[in-house]
Formats: sequence, structure tokens, C-alpha cells
Amino acid sequence: MMEHKINPSKNRALPPENRKVAPPPTRRRRQTRRPKNLQESQLPIPTPRTRARYPWKRLVANLTALSVLAGCAALMGGGAWLSYQLIVDPNGNRLISQFVPEWSRLPTGSRDSIQTLDQIKASIRKLGFVTGEPLPLPVDQSRDNSISDLLLPVMVERTVKASTVCKNPCRQIVELRVYKRVQLPDRSSDKEQYFQLASSVNVEGPAESFVIASLPDSTSDNQASNQSLPLTELRRFDGKPPASGIWFNVSGQLKRGDRKIPYGQVVRYNPSQNHLMPLLEWASAAGQPPNWQQIVKGENPQLAIDQTVGLEPQFTLYQIGPRKFLPNPVQLTAISLEEIAFNDETYKNGLRLAKSGLWSPALNVMRVAKGKAGKNWPAVAQAQLETIEFHAKITRAQAIASWASPGQQVLAELIDGRWAEALQVFEADPSNSNEIATTLKNDSGRIWNRIDAALRVNAADADVKAWGALIVASQDGDREAMNWLDQQSDTDSETRSRIRNLVNKLQEAVSQAESLEAHKSQIMGSATLISSVNPAEWLEPEPNNELKLAAEQVWYQVQVASFYDGSRWVNSPFSDVEVRSFPATQVKWLWGRLGLLADPKIKIEVAMANGQQRVAVGTVKAVQVQDGSLRLLAAVDKRS
Repeated sequence: MMEHKINPSKNRALPPENRKVAPPPTRRRRQTRRPKNLQESQLPIPTPRTRARYPWKRLVANLTALSVLAGCAALMGGGAWLSYQLIVDPNGNRLISQFVPEWSRLPTGSRDSIQTLDQIKASIRKLGFVTGEPLPLPVDQSRDNSISDLLLPVMVERTVKASTVCKNPCRQIVELRVYKRVQLPDRSSDKEQYFQLASSVNVEGPAESFVIASLPDSTSDNQASNQSLPLTELRRFDGKPPASGIWFNVSGQLKRGDRKIPYGQVVRYNPSQNHLMPLLEWASAAGQPPNWQQIVKGENPQLAIDQTVGLEPQFTLYQIGPRKFLPNPVQLTAISLEEIAFNDETYKNGLRLAKSGLWSPALNVMRVAKGKAGKNWPAVAQAQLETIEFHAKITRAQAIASWASPGQQVLAELIDGRWAEALQVFEADPSNSNEIATTLKNDSGRIWNRIDAALRVNAADADVKAWGALIVASQDGDREAMNWLDQQSDTDSETRSRIRNLVNKLQEAVSQAESLEAHKSQIMGSATLISSVNPAEWLEPEPNNELKLAAEQVWYQVQVASFYDGSRWVNSPFSDVEVRSFPATQVKWLWGRLGLLADPKIKIEVAMANGQQRVAVGTVKAVQVQDGSLRLLAAVDKRS
């Protein structure tokens, strides 16, 4: 036998060298013969393939897996995109920093974009601009110190052609910038504060034609140009502005004769989106800046712009409304009396009266309309009602105030729709009738528009018809006044007779006033030298004039015994010259009856040292009426 070699490392027998290994012998399979004829029951039964009991579970599992994979892929892609953006734009992490705590925020942007306030001002100067006074924004209570963000006006010097309250070249605001405070981790102990630009907006003043159009006496579109007026002042609104956002007023002033008309833009800053936006141009004929007032009940106050001139109250009220603009989702919408909220004749009459300026009657009619509407009363109509009520409070206060002249008293009462009360003042005194006739003659349409609106609502109001006839008489004569009255419906004979007497009274007062202007004084009485005068005891024809003597003058008091009033001699006691409700006007009327309107000079006999009499010429300065006694105060030159 051949000896096998042993592999000492693995103790395995090595195959013999150079020996061919024969393949194993092939065994012939023994074929089993099946019987040819098998019974059917002996055939093999095929086993059916089992189906899954819940196929939707596999679908859900597959979708979940796909969603996870897609989310991971999106997250990886987003991270790669953000990394790229931060490399390209170092300011990009401002979007991220607003979602993390204050203490963990990274400084946004590059070191060049984070500056101190002095550095910011210096960089703006390099661009050719100047900076105005920075305006601190409200401090966020969640911050760890009290340093606030800043609103910085950027200004430029330009020459302005319009007449404004700004010397040329005018330094005007052209841009507003919000700088947010930035904390640098490596400079936490540094006392100097750092800021970064968060938002900016260009601002431009309204056109000169827009400001002039707000004036009631603007009659032509060619009175002003379309050039923008300069904005020179920036300030936060006084009062209580809406809690949402921060509101600013950027303004200037236009000179128009002796008047200064303020104008400007309303700007809102949305801190949550770091967005500045101008919302409204404004101008105030009354010379007042806009202010926030709670006029219409609701969550937010209204912005009131005062357009009042004289006794005619006129405010434009703006409400805050939503807008589909995410950075600043608000807008200011005016409350309009032109908008018809619902179809009701009483409600429409209320709006008609309000648009004519009859605020108090309009308020009464609107309240009736609201009672009729009940739960169907719209929110728009309620805002209109409260706007009317706001104006009515002003006209009521004016109507019950004490006035120095009957013309002003009647005008205040007519503006408030107090027709009967105004007629009582008209009939009280001839001097009243004359001044009221002048007021009616100078009416530019504001009283007439009220009369027209009142007769449209109530055509049978006799007091309103009386004032309509008086206006026509004062402007076109008594014949035209009665023709106008004949054209009015529902006028009975008694009303027509009463209005005829009022028109005659008006014409008599006007004729008498015209004659008194040319009437020269004829006065008899005795004169006494007095050393001093108490101005409170005397009535002057023009109020607020000081009773003072010139050099070499003395005071004489003249006790009037009788005077000629242009048609007859009037003797003491003077029961028909008593000064009653309107001293200034009635004194001027008495001044005319005395003949002092045409010539205030008076001759006085003065006793000389030698006992002889001489005639001196004096100037009557004031009058005193008491218990039927009439005295004149005259300044007499010693050398006359």
C-alpha cells in the first residue's frame, strides 16, 4: 500500500501526487412504473395559493416608507440649499433667528451690515444724505434690556417751488428705515449697541393740488401744481392708536396766505414681519394733524382728519380694515355717507340731511330708521349713524354757546337746524335783523343747501320756508323772495302772511342801517373832565380796543340830554337804546343812531382858567348805557 503524507499543520491527508481521480460510478435510476389505470380518488389534489387577508396594510406600509424617504430627501436638499444661501447671503439667517430664543440667536449678516448708530449715520452721509432724529420703537418686554429698535428718517436737501414752512434748500424726508438691535456673542460685555437694517420704505409728500383741494375756497384746479410737497417732520401719533402695529405721521406744512395747512402720510410698521408701509395721504383744512379717536364702537379706534372751517364741522373718519397682503395686512377705509347700506326711505332721508350738514336732524331721523330696521340694521349704517352723532355733538355745543353777535348766533343755530330759535333772535332787535341780513347775503350755499335738504324731507316746515325766503330777499330782493315762496308746496295763507312780515322787517332793518352810515351826529348834553377811566364800565363800537389817551389829551364824560337819530329827536330817558343780548352789535347800531359812524368827532364847551368858555373838539371812544341814562367818553386835545 502506498503511504499517505500528513500535513502537520492541519492534520489532513493530502491527496496522492499525480493521480487521476475517476468520477464516481453512475447509478441507473430505478424507474417506478405507475399503474396505468388509477382511480380518481387516488389523484393528487392541487393546493390553492393563499391570499393576504389585509392588502391595504401593505399599501400603507409602502406609502409610509416612501413618505419617510421623501421627507429625508427633502430635508437633506433643504439643508444643502440653506447652507448654500448662507454662504452666498450672510443675512439669510434672519428668517431662522425669529424662531429661536433670544439668547440663542446668532448675529445676522456679515460684520459689515452690523453697525453702531454712529457708523450707520456715517455710511448714510457717504451716500449724500443726512439723517434726522432717530425715533425709538416700543421696547419688547421679553428682551433682556431696555435698548429699543430705531426708526431712522433719511433726508435730503432740495429746492422747493411751493410756499412751505421750510426754508430753501429744504431738508426733507425721502426714506424711512427700521434698524433692529443686534447682540453679538463675542461682545456681550461691550456697552456700545449694534443695529442692523430690518426694513425701509421711500416716502413722498402729497401733490400741492391735493392739499389745495381740501380747502373750501378752492375754486380752480389750476391753483396749484402736481409737484410733491416736502415731508419735514416724523413723529408717533398722539392719543391711543391701534394696538396692532406701530403708527407714524410724516408731515409738512403748506403756506396759503396767512394760513398754514398741514399735510402728510400715515405710515404703519408691522414688527412681526419687519415691514414699513405708507397707508394714507392726508391734508387738514382746519390746520390740525390727524388723531386716533374711539368714535365708532369696536375693537380699533378711528383716524379722524379735521376739515372744519369756521362753524362748519367736517371730519373724515377712517376705519381699519383687513387686506390680503401678508407683510402689512391692514388698510384705512373712509366712512362714507354716500354708501347706501340698505333700501329704506327714512334711512336715506337721514343721509340726505347729514350730507347737507344738518347733523342733529339727521341723527334723529337715523335713530328712527334704526328702530324700524331692528336686527336688520347693517354695520355700515351703524358706522354712519355714529359718525353723524359725532358731528351733531359739535353743532349742538355751538348752537347753545354764548355768542358776541346775532349773526354768529343765528349761523350756529341754522347749522344745527334750529330754525325756530334762529327766528327768535332775528325778531328780537332791529340791529340783529341788519347783521343777520348781512350774514344771509354773504351765504355761499351752506345755509341754502340745508334749507333745500330740510324741505325735501319735510316740505310743510314753515320755519324752514321763512329762512328760505329771507335768504332770497337778502340776495335778490323781497319780490323774488315771495315768488320763491309761492313755488313751495303746502304753504297756507297764515304762513305766507307771517313770512311776508319777516321779509318786510328785514328790508326795513337794511334800509335803516344804510341811512345810519351817512347820518352825522347832533348831540346835546353836558361835559365833565374826569381823571381816570375804568374800561370795564364802557362799551366800545369795536371790541378789544384799549381805552388809552395820546399825549396832551384828557378824558371828558358827556351826559347826553338828547340826540337826533336821522329821523327824529330822542330825549332822555332813553328807554329804546337799552343794550340787551348782543352788546357789540347793538353798540354799533346805537353808534349809528348817534351819528358817530359817519363822524365820531364831537364839540365840547370847556371852561378856561379866566372863567371864559371855549369850544374843544373831541373824539368819542365809548358809550355807557344804564337805567335810561346815556353817557359818552371823549378824548379831547388840551390845545384844541
